[in-house]
Amino acid sequence: MSDEYEPAYSELQSEPDNIEIIRDQIAALLAIDLNKQHEIAMNTLDPNDGDYDVAVYVENDDPLQYVDDATPGANPFPCVNVSLDSCDDDKGTASVNRQCWTAQFYIDCYATGNTASDEDFGTKAALKAWKTARLVRRILRAEPNTYLRLRGVVGKVGFKFQSGEPNNPRGAIRVKMVRITLSVDYVEDVEISQGVIDWEIVGIVTDETGRVILR
Repeated sequence: MSDEYEPAYSELQSEPDNIEIIRDQIAALLAIDLNKQHEIAMNTLDPNDGDYDVAVYVENDDPLQYVDDATPGANPFPCVNVSLDSCDDDKGTASVNRQCWTAQFYIDCYATGNTASDEDFGTKAALKAWKTARLVRRILRAEPNTYLRLRGVVGKVGFKFQSGEPNNPRGAIRVKMVRITLSVDYVEDVEISQGVIDWEIVGIVTDETGRVILR
């Protein structure tokens, strides 16, 4: 037996875990479908088409930092942020090479009601935040997006909704948030390519703020 430690890996471990790919997949599905909803709203001359112009962020829980108080209307809302909260291997092990995990994601839906001086800003913001959450739920629960289009890797997907307040409240703009807690059963120690992939985004492009950029 050698006393010299042998490193576990001889190559750079640069590939993302499945859980990171799943997080980015959620953001990609939302960005593409929300963009399509905005396009439909504009084409049908919906008077509230701005409610469908939803920005999607990854791992950015403070969109209020991009509010420009000096420029009316210069804010990132409505928007959603997709973040990974936790993952646990409490589902047991399918085999040595197939570790079954459960992950919890937060999808925070933000909206503002600062659009007209004669309206209740808080009420309007809450209604818009729930409207954004409704869009998110319908997109992720749509039949084509079952298993987040990663069958064989993703199993059961569960939803929980609750209202909340932004982490960084500011008096100049009234913002409300609806948090969707997404519970995802998945297999970690198996390559994505071994699953039954309906459609996959292989990495997403984000700007310096974490906003998803459609290609």
